[in-house]
This record gives sequence, structure tokens and C-alpha cells, in this order.
Amino acid sequence: MATSDIDRLSDLPDELLVTILSFLPTRVAARTSILCRRFRHLCVVVWQTSPSLELISRDFRHRKTSTARFLTMVERTFLCRSLSHPLPSLHIEFSKYLNFCSLESESSFLSSLFDKARSLGVHHLTFEDSCFSPFGPTLPLIFSIDSLKSLSLPPVIVSRLDDSIFPPAVNLTNLKSLSIEKYYGDPDRLNRLLSQLCSLEDFSFELRNVTSFSLSNQTIRKLKLVVEFGGHEDIIELSLPSLKELHVQNYLFSGIPHFCGDMPSLEKAVLNSSSLRKDETYPFPFFLKPSKDLPNFPDLKHLNATMCFHRYNFKAIATLLHQCPALESIMLVHKVPLSNSLTCSRNENDWRSMLPCKADKVFYTNLHLGQHSEEFMKLKREGYMLSNITRTPHPRYMC
Repeated sequence: MATSDIDRLSDLPDELLVTILSFLPTRVAARTSILCRRFRHLCVVVWQTSPSLELISRDFRHRKTSTARFLTMVERTFLCRSLSHPLPSLHIEFSKYLNFCSLESESSFLSSLFDKARSLGVHHLTFEDSCFSPFGPTLPLIFSIDSLKSLSLPPVIVSRLDDSIFPPAVNLTNLKSLSIEKYYGDPDRLNRLLSQLCSLEDFSFELRNVTSFSLSNQTIRKLKLVVEFGGHEDIIELSLPSLKELHVQNYLFSGIPHFCGDMPSLEKAVLNSSSLRKDETYPFPFFLKPSKDLPNFPDLKHLNATMCFHRYNFKAIATLLHQCPALESIMLVHKVPLSNSLTCSRNENDWRSMLPCKADKVFYTNLHLGQHSEEFMKLKREGYMLSNITRTPHPRYMC
């Protein structure tokens, strides 16, 4: 018999096969039940004991009875799970392929899922929902899962009248990571939630439909922020004394918001913008304080900025470099701005790269070892040597 024909898998003990199957997505593990009776039994054991489950409704999208089949799978693999087998990780995905008879039935089903998750002591919860109309009322249930260490939520839509679905108090003392796909609502409510997350270290969210926003937290060490609003007077104020890593991305056509606030411990900043301000004479939007000088960043070691480095932005970034004495690496990538009424009204040369040698990219590393130090100093000098650039600061800002 050829070596390739030997069935070594069947020789493995049940305990090891269960461990192997537990690493597979739930639906893939379920398919192994058709191999033989032994695997049919093992699949049941996996569903009852696996440290992670993925309940993905889009896996059933090609079947006429997709909703019924999905609900049956959830019932067997999750809702019937014994409390003697805790579930550390749970991933739930609700898609447009599900067809509940009413919003009430969908909301009731979600409530049963999150109630079960709480009883099983879930540590890591990811919830995706493309139908988010019934999602709001289940927020209190999610925030009551006090065992959570990481939480990823679909778009959260909160109005000023939603006191019943946006809880005034939560008990997520173990939560270290929070991700919100999109947030529509009152910024004060979000800050109220964050103020109660005493262990939060990693926060990621996309901000929409808010003209100005302030974020304050004492424990956040990493922030990823996607901004899809803008205007020449929009302000995002960050008061994050423990922040080590900042990622900011802006997509909107109408402008770029100003960033200001307190980030004294910042070590890494990644900035990406496809937009231009309406008043390009007050250019570089990041790290500006109202009515104060440009702040110092004594611990900033890595700076990565992708934007249109026309002459105003280039001068502004050079000014910022003088406030960062600990830089070890810097990457500047020139990006042609998105086409809009502002760019169409100006000559294409107005947006050409002002980076050294008119390059589209500047990348210097090992600055702390003295490597590339001459090029780096030249970069800062050239920013100051741009001739006769008049900049009239906005009355609310001084740079």
C-alpha cells in the first residue's frame, strides 16, 4: 500500500481530533460529519466544547430555507451548549439573507443569543449585522456581558432619545478592546460609555455625521479613527494622556477636520487623508491646538503621513518635525487629492508634490543611529525655506 493511501487521520484519538476540528470555522467543521459516524459524533462534541464558534448566516445564502437552516445551526451549536463548557470566543454575523417574520422576532432571537453569551462567559465577541434596525434594543444585553475582554460592534445608531437602548451604566471592567464599525449619534453618550471602561486600551471606530467631537479617556493606548465628515471649522479634540499609537484616516470631500488636544505619550502616528481643506492657506490639520503653539511630542518615534503635500502642507509638516526630537523613522507619501469643486477650480500644479526631488515618497529610518540624518535635516530646512508663503491663521487657531 502506498504511503499516500494510509489513513493516519483515523488513528488519532478523539481528543486530538476534537482539538483539530475546533480550529476550523463552525460550518467547515460541520461538513466533516458526512465522513463517517465517528466524525458525526465528534462534530457534536466540538460544538459542545470548542473554545470558539462562528455563526455566519451568509454561509446559507444559496438555500431557499436559509433562515431556518441558520437558526437550526445556532440552536444546536450554541443555544443548547452546556454551561459547564464556557465559550471564550464568539463571532456572530447577521446578513441580508436572513428573513425573519418580523423585527420583533429578530430582536428576540438576538436577545437570546446575547443572554446565552453572558451565561457562557464569552471573552471575545464579534457581532456583524447588515440589517441593524433591531440591533439598538440589544445593546444593554451586550454591555451586560461583564466577562468581555474584546468587543466588535456593527454600526451603532443612537439618537438623543435613546436612553432605553444606550445604557447609562455598564459593568465592562475587563474590556480592553472595543471596535465600532460606524457610530451615528451624540458624542457625549460615547464619552459617557468610554468613561466607564476602566481597562480599555484599544479603541477603533468610524465617526459619521458629527460636526465636532471630543474624546477623553485615561487608559486608551491605541486609537484608530476613521472620519467621514468635514468642513473647514470642524474640530476633533483628543485628551488621551496614555495614548501610544494613533491611526487617523479621512475620506470626505469637503475638507479635513482639525485635531487638537493632549497626547504627551504618543510614540507612533499614522495619518492618511484623501481630502483638502477649503482654505488651503491654513493647511496641515493634525496636532493643532486652539489659540496655542504647536504642541511638542517628546516620545514620537514613528511618523507616517499620506496626503497631498502641496507647498502649504509640506511647510506645515516640516514645522511639526521640529517638535519631535525622538523621531526614529518617518514616511511621507504624496497623494493626489480626490477630485471635487476645490481641486477642479485650481491648476493641477497647485497640488504637485513638494517633497524632496518632487518625489511621491520620502522614507527615512534609523534616525536615532544617525543614518539619513543629513537628508532628514534637509527635509526640515526645505520646509522653512519655501519662499514668501503667507499664512493667515484661522482666528480660533495659532500655529
